[in-house]
Amino acid sequence: MKQSQFINSLVHQFINSSINMKPYIIIILSLISIVNGQAQQNGQKPDKAVEKYINKGLRAYNKADYREAELDFRKALAIDPVNAVASYNLGLTQTELDKNLEAAHYFEKAAKQADDPLLKSKAYFNQGNVWFNKKKYDKAVEAYKNALRQNPSDEEARYNLALAQQKLKQQQKKNKNKKNQKNKQQNKQKKNQQNKDQKNKNQKNKKDQNKQGQNKKDQQKNKNGQNKKNQNKQNKKDQNKKGKGDKKKDQNKQGKYQKDKGKQDQNQEKQKQQGGQKGQKQQEKQGQGQKRKAQLTPQQVKQILVALKNKEQKTQKKIKAKILKGSSKKRKQDKDW
Repeated sequence: MKQSQFINSLVHQFINSSINMKPYIIIILSLISIVNGQAQQNGQKPDKAVEKYINKGLRAYNKADYREAELDFRKALAIDPVNAVASYNLGLTQTELDKNLEAAHYFEKAAKQADDPLLKSKAYFNQGNVWFNKKKYDKAVEAYKNALRQNPSDEEARYNLALAQQKLKQQQKKNKNKKNQKNKQQNKQKKNQQNKDQKNKNQKNKKDQNKQGQNKKDQQKNKNGQNKKNQNKQNKKDQNKKGKGDKKKDQNKQGKYQKDKGKQDQNQEKQKQQGGQKGQKQQEKQGQGQKRKAQLTPQQVKQILVALKNKEQKTQKKIKAKILKGSSKKRKQDKDW
């Protein structure tokens, strides 16, 4: 019991000391044989193979042969998967190989496997450092808090926690501004896209309206052309009809003219015949008159001539008197002036 208390005091002393990490690992691993010896005294059989691979990994680590050290610590865990010392040392080795995410995993595993609060605290502390370097400040804050829960007197963990919290606030503010800027940019792009879409829509509507107007204009033009064509066709039809009517009318008129002419010719022929008969009659009558005149006596002819002369003299006298009367009237008018 006294030996166990001594070993625990040594572990606490070396963990809380200010020496660098590598000697600390060496000292921790060197205590394994003591612990195994204690376990053997208590009736527990120590695993010499695990101890062998851990010691071998430690020597490779001190020589900066981190790949060989990593391989040896993995072999130890293959034999004893819940060995906290092997998990913790594997985590340290992977940080040297820049395998930070795997290192964080094995620090977490070591913290859960360890029974000693100080080893748990150091595992969480190193896990916090990994997340801090990866700028995952929220995970770093949680890891440092777990370290302080296991060892409230760890001032280094407390300082790192405050620094991680400050960085987390700055990161959150930056992310918020970045998000706001991104939203602002997205809104601007969305608005520009909406304006562009509206502009394209207006142009399309205008184009459709122009096309519709052109189609309407073409339809009206085609309609007018068709109407004109139909009108020309109708006019041609009317002209043909009129030509046929006029031709028929002319034919009728010509027929009538010929008929009238024939009738007129017949009338003229008739009149001619009648005129001939009438002329013959008049000739016969004149002949009779001449015959009658030839029958007047010379005395009768003398009397007729005297009568005609007297009548002519009387007529001349009347004309002369009328002329004298008109002349007298004209002088009277001149006198009145």
